[in-house]
Amino acid sequence: MNDVDKLINILDNVKSSDSLTEVAGKLYFSQPYVSKLINEMEKQYGIQLVNRKENPISLTNAGEVVTQNLKIIQDAQVKLNISLVDLKRTEQGVLSIAICSLVDGPSISYIAQKVHEKFPYLRFNFINLSGDLTDHDLINGKIDIAIGRKWNNLDLHVIPLPVSELALLIPETCPLYDEKADYIEFSQDNLSTLNDCEYIGVNDSSFLQRKVDILLKDNGIHVNKIMELPDSGQATLMALNLHATTITTENIARNSLAESDKYNLMMIPKENTSLDMGITYRKQSSEDIKKVAHTINELITDK
Repeated sequence: MNDVDKLINILDNVKSSDSLTEVAGKLYFSQPYVSKLINEMEKQYGIQLVNRKENPISLTNAGEVVTQNLKIIQDAQVKLNISLVDLKRTEQGVLSIAICSLVDGPSISYIAQKVHEKFPYLRFNFINLSGDLTDHDLINGKIDIAIGRKWNNLDLHVIPLPVSELALLIPETCPLYDEKADYIEFSQDNLSTLNDCEYIGVNDSSFLQRKVDILLKDNGIHVNKIMELPDSGQATLMALNLHATTITTENIARNSLAESDKYNLMMIPKENTSLDMGITYRKQSSEDIKKVAHTINELITDK
């Protein structure tokens, strides 16, 4: 913790404490150390910051002003550190792009090839946007671009993507299967035929699989989950091999299904899943990162 962080914490805790001893206890500092830092601040600014003689203690008007401005300095330092991390990585020519499980393998390969062709001076690192990654990983520079769920964070810019419509694979082993049809109508009754069917899941617990679990639970469906795989593409292929069911996207299913495969698709209405997706990057990102993000958006929407 740097000096600015310490001062902010001390002044903030003055507002909710009866004494400097209590402030020190909350911050695991000694009381003399807290008093010393406050005295040094008051000498530096030439004005009293804390009403020590009051019970409980409180900030003076000057103390309130100093606290607010120290927080501005703190925020600027954080943004500077993020920008420096961003610039260092850009100078090294490395961009990290996290992609959720709803983007299939052929699409990722297509995106990777096209961005390499357009930005040959950059090196791209494509990783899975798993449940372990959050908006803070974008803020702190761990990843540069995320393709997947939208995050509500004022420091991030989101390019909306079309809402993904999920598809349920109906294997020939399911009573609902119709060899004369490509698609099966979505309904509560049709979903109920999936009870106790073998199911291949996706271990993207923060996004796709959580939505799927809610859908099945809301419709009273219990499936026999026999396996979980890292993304929807792999789950779809495994479902085909094991004659099981899984929930994926129509695009992934069509890329995975062969004419000889005996499967139907049940399209799940968008309102039942609300899988709003976007391409997200920090507002303070370098121009290269912004250009790559918008190029990916064009590739996805035009594909």
